[in-house]
Amino acid sequence: MSDVAVTAAATALAPEAAAAEFLRSLVKPAHILVAISGGSDSTGLLIALAEQLDSSFHSKVTLSSVTIDHDLRAGAADEALKVAALCAQRGIAHFTRRWEGDKPKSGIMAAAREARYELMANLAGEISADVIVTAHTADDQRETLAMRSARGGKAKDEGGTGIADAMLFDRRIWIVRPFLSCTRADIRAYLEEYGVSWLEDPSNEDTRYERVRTRMHLAVQPPLALAANIGAKRTALAERATTWLDEHVTVHAEALCDIRRAAFSADPAVIAYALSYLTAVFGGGAYGPGRKQMERVRDFVNAGIPGRRTVGGVVFDLRREALFLMRESRNIEPLVLAPGAAGVWDGRFDVINQGSAPISVKASGMDGAQVFSPNLPRGAVQRACAAMPLFVSNDAGVAPIVAVAPYLAPFDRFLTRFDLMFADRLSVSFGRQAYMRPPLSVL
Repeated sequence: MSDVAVTAAATALAPEAAAAEFLRSLVKPAHILVAISGGSDSTGLLIALAEQLDSSFHSKVTLSSVTIDHDLRAGAADEALKVAALCAQRGIAHFTRRWEGDKPKSGIMAAAREARYELMANLAGEISADVIVTAHTADDQRETLAMRSARGGKAKDEGGTGIADAMLFDRRIWIVRPFLSCTRADIRAYLEEYGVSWLEDPSNEDTRYERVRTRMHLAVQPPLALAANIGAKRTALAERATTWLDEHVTVHAEALCDIRRAAFSADPAVIAYALSYLTAVFGGGAYGPGRKQMERVRDFVNAGIPGRRTVGGVVFDLRREALFLMRESRNIEPLVLAPGAAGVWDGRFDVINQGSAPISVKASGMDGAQVFSPNLPRGAVQRACAAMPLFVSNDAGVAPIVAVAPYLAPFDRFLTRFDLMFADRLSVSFGRQAYMRPPLSVL
């Protein structure tokens, strides 16, 4: 799929045209898992893909579908049954997965998103699906851009990005949005033409949710033309930041980041993007610090006076020859893992307990300078080592046995295609493999 076509065309695509373009671009053979709630957008996506597969020669493409019951509304289970019936009429395999367990009292939308993608990815693994597709539309894109504009951006968000056309989830499967250039009105007209009805989700009228309030506000605004090349600036910025990373940055022992002073004469947008992500990675955060915090870091570095600042749980240690970044050794919560259990410690390390006794993972607080180059500043090395993981068996007679690997918090759970090149380079610098390629060919 071409960058221009998916990242955002300047004119809307008809649903059937968007589905056809996605199928043409898909690396084959392929098994597609369609996320369908029963609403107009996802129903339109399923029908458009099914129609294209029926009318074209795509013998190497398989279509399945999944409905996620978030267990938040009484009617959700019945809606899933109606979707299953629609899929059965079309001869499309359908699965329902339910979000079990207690729900958080705050941040419910973000938690539901995490649960939804986890359930879909697990199912994709079970049925050997190669890609998940969701029905985000141009309307969703407009709402997202409006919400992000209202909040103010992150320091790295110079490209004005919205919803990405493709996103890698949990390092294991790509989620693609073929309908980002389609309007909801066109999708509904398409369904009406085929005589297919859809379900209305009452939560779409619930003004407790930011997206619903934004949608209502935009509904009374003049129609907004689709932006051309949304994400193109962000992708170009990521590419330049990758070059900056190659030229100026070294990661030592997965714990200490060394940035040469010459790096800070580069384009400020490149510095803001790269430094924000580096801060998130070394601080174990899914997101980098806000714009104002990063501006303070920039001012500190530009002043050129050696010293230290702490931002986002990361120590910025400015020396005459370089800036060093390492995790602050305070405020690091321990992690307890039962035998066979896995978890992410401090947002920085994937840990699997392979032993027979429970273990605790905590900050070592120890001097491990022997694993570093002797040319590095000893104080920076000691601080970096103090924040490295220490594995302690909770059974004094059993030694801990663990498998551990660096975890890149801003990328390992959700990685947009915009940031793929930069994330790849950083992953390799931490001794990890590059990320999976999107299952799309460039036309």
